[in-house]
Amino acid sequence: MNNDIEALHDGWLDEIVSQLMQPSVGAVGAKLLWPNGMVQHGGVLLGVGNVAGHFGNRLADSDWGDHGRNQLVQQVSGCTAACLFLRRQDYIEMNGMDQHSFPVAFNDVDLCLKILALGKKIIWTPYAKLLHAESASRGHEDTPQKKARSWREIEKLRKKWGLALSEDFSYHPSLNLDPNSHAFGGLSIPPRNRSIRISRLRKLKSTKNY
Repeated sequence: MNNDIEALHDGWLDEIVSQLMQPSVGAVGAKLLWPNGMVQHGGVLLGVGNVAGHFGNRLADSDWGDHGRNQLVQQVSGCTAACLFLRRQDYIEMNGMDQHSFPVAFNDVDLCLKILALGKKIIWTPYAKLLHAESASRGHEDTPQKKARSWREIEKLRKKWGLALSEDFSYHPSLNLDPNSHAFGGLSIPPRNRSIRISRLRKLKSTKNY
């Protein structure tokens, strides 16, 4: 859990633990809000910017979102490590986070893909709600040095996981990947490959890309 996280209600940890008690679940993430009450994190959507991005940005906490996704417990391809819970033994088996390749960004995306490679699910729950002042400690990617480091991490993630980053199995390939369109707000024209995402997931689970 990041140092810029603040719990907003009682019982949030009970909700996360209850989800993690399921043997098939490898990690559980929470609903994170900006200080103004808008959604900062509703799960990770693979493919945004040809890498990954937060789902549900710019929805109000009380919005249902398309198909009610902003208010429903669901399986996702990843969650931010700003608030992410998993079992110690799984973390050790995966050799934890890769602090050398991903010292600042995308270490959580890499970790979540390793969890999927174990054959386990990642769950996002709106019933654990916390406030997240994103980048309050480390600042924004607003200097040449930070931007260069960010691009190095992006290239390493693409090299390591390849097409897995463009085939989010929990998101329909006919929907666009524009993070500013509320995700379900528009279609992908043309649609992405519909036949490949399940095979990619199976291939991901058959390898230990640690």
